[in-house]
Amino acid sequence: MGDDILLVEDLGDGVRRLTMNRPDRLNALNHPAAEGLLAHFEGLRRKTDVRVVIIRGAGRAFSSGADLKAGGTPEALRDGPNGDWVLRDLMKAMRACPQPLISTVRGAAAGGGLAIALASDVILASESAAFHPAFINIGLSGSELGVSWRLQRMIGLSKAREMLLAGRPLLAQAALDAGLVSAVTPEAELDDQGLALARDMVRAGPDALRLTKRTLDLALETGSFDAAMEAEERAQMLMIRARSRG
Repeated sequence: MGDDILLVEDLGDGVRRLTMNRPDRLNALNHPAAEGLLAHFEGLRRKTDVRVVIIRGAGRAFSSGADLKAGGTPEALRDGPNGDWVLRDLMKAMRACPQPLISTVRGAAAGGGLAIALASDVILASESAAFHPAFINIGLSGSELGVSWRLQRMIGLSKAREMLLAGRPLLAQAALDAGLVSAVTPEAELDDQGLALARDMVRAGPDALRLTKRTLDLALETGSFDAAMEAEERAQMLMIRARSRG
């Protein structure tokens, strides 16, 4: 895909691994990479054979964000002055796809790379992981691509605003302490840990994964405990009926 700018591996049992493959640029996001990611996640919405997706970066970084060195070339991100349409649509496509998404982060997850990690359902980090807001450090607004919405919910108002207003990175252990990541692993164990988590997830039925992800997302949006319980109950009724028919 795009001269292997994205690598797709189907690892069996419905587990897919997607690798951003520009290690010489720390997996920076140019237009072909952004378009490729968007097309991939939009295509997952009706792929019932893919049940969990692991996202990683090739080499020593997850993604350094927008490829600033591509400016003035055909590969430059094209939507910046008018709005980050492709990257914005990518964030929405990641949240809309029914499969749980696991980001395995080693090295930098900066700017748009941070946004991709935050759009996942679970983040695992290696000891070298560093989560950089980056936007404000290059003269932009500190909040972009849904980062303000997700980060404040994940690590709390004060810590999130410290990161976004001061452009301060969150290193692996601090990210674990703040609840941004589920685990920190030695470098050599990160891929295995991500695969093990995906294998645990696919033990559940496909509809159970899909409905659980949907109700978890709805619980973040809903305004009350009762409304969240109502959504959970409807999902559970669908599962009970499906099992009784089976």
